[in-house]
Amino acid sequence: MSPDWNAIRLDLLGVDEAMRATLREMRPFFARVLPDILARFYDKVRQYDPSCGIPGEDAMQDAIRMQLQHWNLIGGGEFGLAYISSIARFCELNQRAGVAPQWYIGCRLMFVADQLIRAVETEVQVPDGVTAAQAARDKKAEMVKAIAKANMLDTEYMVAHCLGANREARNDSVTDAGDRFRASITLLMNASSEPERSGRAVA
Repeated sequence: MSPDWNAIRLDLLGVDEAMRATLREMRPFFARVLPDILARFYDKVRQYDPSCGIPGEDAMQDAIRMQLQHWNLIGGGEFGLAYISSIARFCELNQRAGVAPQWYIGCRLMFVADQLIRAVETEVQVPDGVTAAQAARDKKAEMVKAIAKANMLDTEYMVAHCLGANREARNDSVTDAGDRFRASITLLMNASSEPERSGRAVA
């Protein structure tokens, strides 16, 4: 029986009910700040790598909507099949467009996490008063921790999907090469036996 990797990942990252509750509180925050963060990320990608494969404006807006839906799942504390399928769809969208994994996995996830954490600093004001200030700092720390864990989980799933897709592509290539090789051998064998058949026919 193969291990339940989803359960293992969640356990290793400490995705517990407290984290899920924090994410649910942050759901409106994600919906509010992420559209601008993602748009700025794609602007930077185009600036640094004009031939990166990032799609045109309409397709880019579709990619942003897909990520907002994905973060809506995260904001609901949902890390089941819908979340995993969302990861797969986003990876496949970028793979079809020819976007390098460095852009849609590494750089994007780092940028989004950094910008979300910066937005938390603005979102949660630390008031005067010892008790209120400590409560605000605790809340801010929980939000930052939840973002970091969600980001690590996304990174793990996207890398796993990317590696799995590449492995499948390599297996398909090997199978295709094997089929072509067998076809070539059959063709050569048929061609080599043709003179023998012709000789027998003449005799």
